[in-house]
Amino acid sequence: MQTKLIFLLSDFGISDTYVAQMKAAVLRTAPAGTSIVDLTHDIEAGSVIEAAFHLYVSLRTIPAGSVVVAVVDPGVGTDRHGVVCEVDRIFYTGPDNGIFSMLPVEKAWRLPRLPADSCATFHGRDLFAPAGARLLTNPGWVNSLESIDPGILVLLDIRPPEENEEGCHATVAHIDRFGNVVLWLSPADADGLQPSEIRLPAGGIVPVTSARTYGNRPGLLFLAGSQGCMELAVSCGRASSMLGVAAGDRILLKRSSR
Repeated sequence: MQTKLIFLLSDFGISDTYVAQMKAAVLRTAPAGTSIVDLTHDIEAGSVIEAAFHLYVSLRTIPAGSVVVAVVDPGVGTDRHGVVCEVDRIFYTGPDNGIFSMLPVEKAWRLPRLPADSCATFHGRDLFAPAGARLLTNPGWVNSLESIDPGILVLLDIRPPEENEEGCHATVAHIDRFGNVVLWLSPADADGLQPSEIRLPAGGIVPVTSARTYGNRPGLLFLAGSQGCMELAVSCGRASSMLGVAAGDRILLKRSSR
């Protein structure tokens, strides 16, 4: 019998029992032998865009038939809806606040609202974790939910890369724990781009060298990272400290003039 997998993502951290309470809610009704995998609980508090990034880069590693419960929900208890989305035979459940913006959603359903006497501030435990467990137990449950057009799901305003005669403008997607600056720029979009300089939001210019690996090379490097995005890195250093950028910043990858 194949092991049932449920993945959790949140901004709850691990200093409180919030994550454990979500897991307990899953295990109350999940099939015997269900394995719970933590994608991350270290999302910056309330950062829906950071959560969207982590869901995007982890999609290709999650097996079909799994369920992902994603809870970064600054609007918990408000008029925002809870949803279930299907992507490549994986169910995702969480708030309709843009968290699923970067996923190629094929089908979507709206979750029923919780009763008025339920907790208004912890839908991760009381709504989304039980929904995730139910999806594992009975995937056909979605047929009893209200089907919605994926096109009406809330989308984040993530600017795509833009090319001009100077080079390529790209948005910073994420700063990882190594200080690498991950960009909303795929290797396919960067094909043939070999920038000589980075123009920063405040106007500063930093030289950059294209590379295949981090290696032991000096200075700022531009390379394809492990998450399916281009990134800026410093061997044994922190590119984020060198550049002083944060997620959402827009930079210019300037083409070499030679």
